[in-house]
Amino acid sequence: AVRTDGAQEAAAWLEARGDAAGRHAAEALAVEDLTVAFPGPHRSLFRKGEPIRAVSDVTLALPRGSVLGLVGESGSGKSTLAKAIMGLVRPTGGTMRHDGAALPPGPSRPRSHPARRAIQMVFQDPYSSLNSRRRIGAILAEPLALYRIEPDAAARDRLARAMLALVGLPEDAAERYPHQFSGGQRQRIAIARALLARPDVLVCDE
Repeated sequence: AVRTDGAQEAAAWLEARGDAAGRHAAEALAVEDLTVAFPGPHRSLFRKGEPIRAVSDVTLALPRGSVLGLVGESGSGKSTLAKAIMGLVRPTGGTMRHDGAALPPGPSRPRSHPARRAIQMVFQDPYSSLNSRRRIGAILAEPLALYRIEPDAAARDRLARAMLALVGLPEDAAERYPHQFSGGQRQRIAIARALLARPDVLVCDE
């Protein structure tokens, strides 16, 4: 059974971020005239095809504490926009800002950049987003160690189990491997992992 005290601990831990996240701007994320284009197929050995625009002049703002839904048909560029914000693909035009500061375009965004922690993503495919060779507890504890949020290993394990309870999974799921869970359960684990980084922005790809 899911322990409610664990869920309460995780919720209180997230709530206690307070001003420690270093928030300054009213908007957590701002995107202006963002364009992402990919090279088109070659028409011949010496002639390139026209670039393919996956995202064209997108402007949006995400005020703190708000939820923004992006609606569009399949292939309209929603996932590409999300990956551009994450620094996984390089925009060909426009600007992005987090907490009022310019976001370096990916994929050259350095590991040490604050946005690597502050902007987290839950990927659409729950089967490829978790390392199949690691136990769930180790997967969830990783962002706590990577971003130096919690230096103590025992505390990392406790927080990982508490976060499992918060997303509706038993705390002993930390001992199991990703293949032992359904797709929906894996997605809950992916959400828990993203939350453990204490992000300012959570990008959910469907």
